[in-house]
Amino acid sequence: MDRQRKFKAIRIGIMRSDEFGLLKGIMMIGERKLTNIVPTAATNGRDELYNPDFLFETISNGDKGIGFIIVHENMHKAARHMIVYQALHRKDARLTNMACDYWINDRIMKADPDKRIVEMPTDSDGKYIGLYDKKYEGWTVKRIFYDLLKEEEEQGGNDDSDGPQGEGQGQGSGQGQGDGGFDDHDWEGAQDMPKEEQDKLTNDVKEAIRQGQHAARKAGTGGLQDALGLGELVRPKVDWRVQLREFLNATCRKKERSTWRRPNRRFLHQDIIMPTLEGESIKVMVQARDASGSMWCEDRLGTVTGEMVSIAKMLDVDEIHVIDWDGKAVYRGCYTSDQIKDAPPIKEVVGGGGTNPVCVSDYLDKHNIKPDCIVVLTDGEVYGSWGNWKAPVLWAIANTRKITAPVGKTINID
Repeated sequence: MDRQRKFKAIRIGIMRSDEFGLLKGIMMIGERKLTNIVPTAATNGRDELYNPDFLFETISNGDKGIGFIIVHENMHKAARHMIVYQALHRKDARLTNMACDYWINDRIMKADPDKRIVEMPTDSDGKYIGLYDKKYEGWTVKRIFYDLLKEEEEQGGNDDSDGPQGEGQGQGSGQGQGDGGFDDHDWEGAQDMPKEEQDKLTNDVKEAIRQGQHAARKAGTGGLQDALGLGELVRPKVDWRVQLREFLNATCRKKERSTWRRPNRRFLHQDIIMPTLEGESIKVMVQARDASGSMWCEDRLGTVTGEMVSIAKMLDVDEIHVIDWDGKAVYRGCYTSDQIKDAPPIKEVVGGGGTNPVCVSDYLDKHNIKPDCIVVLTDGEVYGSWGNWKAPVLWAIANTRKITAPVGKTINID
């Protein structure tokens, strides 16, 4: 059988499998070619290119290894990596490539744990080609990226090595990007697509996934499985920043616009009647960061610390009181929105004990701090009281489990 027919047969086998059948619609989008213009494989998020020598000579575990490559390229398309993560790519192209590959390969291996249809490709020495690390199981691309970035900074920057290799995986030749992966990511090709083509591609991808879901439901149980988690790629997501704005607008006030409903008392002694001011932003905020022991797992501290900066950037707050807490509250200082990015608490966290947010509300009472609102950033794994709050409180919870605080408003930032 010639290479073209063999490649087609492998693709058809993937489309017909329970494990990867939901990718069928995605696999029909764009064009695919066997060509030597790429060293291994590549995609711009719509079209796929495969080097036949790499597939049929370099890869030593045959159809399953080739099948893994095909699924991998189509997962880039399904997740729209070349469009969604352009900003990360501009920040660090190499680490973005790695983060996307870690994310994809984790899902493929979980979808076919017995290697019935596909297996991570191996080279002539039997070593795996590609990036996989059990540490990143269930992580988002963005979270993986910043973990890799942090690791690189701790190691003193990019030393042109093959990067993290995981638990015995990713030990191959690192073809394509010099990062341990096995394919090229055509970010430029995706960016060069006209806006109309990008929008059409996005709609085509989402529609292909939805049609696959519909076909699976119609087939009933025992048919196609969404082991790759494609459903979450088209599931409507709630932007926690929108929820934060709604919370602030609904509960917090700052003097900003004129009203004659209540005279300004500062001028009454002069027999002058002036309007008071009111508005919809805030003047004083408390950011209370959970620094308990559980926050040091799964980079939860990194997640909530990043959101502290995001919140400050989004608002124009005169006073942001920063408190680290576990079983007790530690006051870290007061900053403006402009100052907090470079504030010492952002780089150094104090804590590591139990999880008792009542210490924060008690601290505010004791020291007569009266904020317009309080944002508590935590993993929600609270033992004991959730506090006694005298101002609107928002719980920004970073946890894969759904946890809702019994007081105030809860949003999920993971």
